[in-house]
Amino acid sequence: MAYRTEAEKASEKMMGYYKDTDWKVSKVSREISLGNFEKEVTVSYKKSAEFDGHIYKAESILDGKPDEIIKYLIPSPLGVRDNWDTTIKESKVLDSSEEDFFVVYSQTHSSAMGLISSRDFVDAVVIKHIEDEGIVCTNSISVDYPDRPPVDDVVRGFNHPGGTFCKALEGDEDKTKVTSFLQSDLKGMLPRTLVETALPNTMIDFFIGLKTAMEKNVLHEPAKS
Repeated sequence: MAYRTEAEKASEKMMGYYKDTDWKVSKVSREISLGNFEKEVTVSYKKSAEFDGHIYKAESILDGKPDEIIKYLIPSPLGVRDNWDTTIKESKVLDSSEEDFFVVYSQTHSSAMGLISSRDFVDAVVIKHIEDEGIVCTNSISVDYPDRPPVDDVVRGFNHPGGTFCKALEGDEDKTKVTSFLQSDLKGMLPRTLVETALPNTMIDFFIGLKTAMEKNVLHEPAKS
């Protein structure tokens, strides 16, 4: 299947990004929970090899096991991301013929106080279990999908290789280091400074939403219709 081939190619690139060390810190967000335990999200960046922009990396340590967390990252009916990710306006799995692969359509809400209008994407996603490194990860890339063409009132963006890696902490299997990568070409006539401010904030909001959903045990709630 051509779409899976694209996702597999993206996964090879993502492992390289995961192991890279030449990142520059963009932003650090700290949140104090009710128990006074400090959670930190660190966003880093470097120049993308895919397009004239940057790839961003966000990292945080969350309570939970990798196989559990990965289910929060997958859209319904395969997972529960639709139940908590407030950046998503609409999401629909277009192809889930294989257990570890799917094609998903998603549309975002406007962001940056309305300065960035709604975008939509069609992404091919493959889930990998890298047993020798204790990693479970999603790997994705945007694809052309004839049955879901662009529409006039929404800008069609393009996600270059991205994904999220979940790796259990050594010595504490109930905690996971979550590393998420994003390199989105939002298209349209957007100032570069606006995009470079919005994307790191989006990644921090993603982690805050994910942590909150896990604390609420959203995984065991009914999926949104």
